[in-house]
Amino acid sequence: MEALKKLGLTKYEVAVYTGLLERGRCTAIELSEYSKVPPTAVYPNLKSLIRKQLVQQIKGKPSLFEPINPSISIKYLAEKRERELSQFKEEAISYAEGLTLHKTENVKKEILRLTHGKEFSREVYSQAFPRAKKTFYILGWRLEKVGDKYNLLKKFKELVKRKVDVRIILTGSLDKKWEVVKDYIEEGIKVRYLPLDNFSIFILDSVECKITLKDRALMDRFNIQILDKSLAKAMHSYFLKSWKEAKEIGKL
Repeated sequence: MEALKKLGLTKYEVAVYTGLLERGRCTAIELSEYSKVPPTAVYPNLKSLIRKQLVQQIKGKPSLFEPINPSISIKYLAEKRERELSQFKEEAISYAEGLTLHKTENVKKEILRLTHGKEFSREVYSQAFPRAKKTFYILGWRLEKVGDKYNLLKKFKELVKRKVDVRIILTGSLDKKWEVVKDYIEEGIKVRYLPLDNFSIFILDSVECKITLKDRALMDRFNIQILDKSLAKAMHSYFLKSWKEAKEIGKL
């Protein structure tokens, strides 16, 4: 049974356990005959299943074995497996990050990361929120999904409380979206409008930035994350120039 293997049971453990579920309470010899698993393999696997709390032993001469209620025992095994995987995940992340931190000096510094898709683009913003210190600039934002914009508003408000200068240059249509823009402005977020298309730019503290190409002719959007200060400063300057050209919302 593949589901049991995915919970960590070996091939023999699955054979012994399923045989016991079908046969019911019995001796190890009876279980061996029923499941076609050799006696030399039945005993150690029964002990393993007992440790995993899937089977219990009724001691005697001879001892009997029976499965514990699957709705309880398998649930316990699955929860234990989840805890172990969570621990392994944290250990793996720690190990991988440790290797990254201990790169030799000969390794060239990464200055560009190329990804594609909305999820990766959003992830850049998500990772940047807690790291923002001075400025958080976005050029080329569309108000297509109002719900998403209200969820982000909470994070932008936190930045404003931390004295981070948050500026957004909107693109696309503003029809029927005035309330969203109004709420942003009331929370201290600077918003202007410029009729650009096909790309967006995000600049964090003028030390890193992201350019997203999102032409409708492309199969998917492409994200170019720039981790070089010189290039980021150039994008910072370009944003401020565009900010001067952009129109204040109340004057549209």
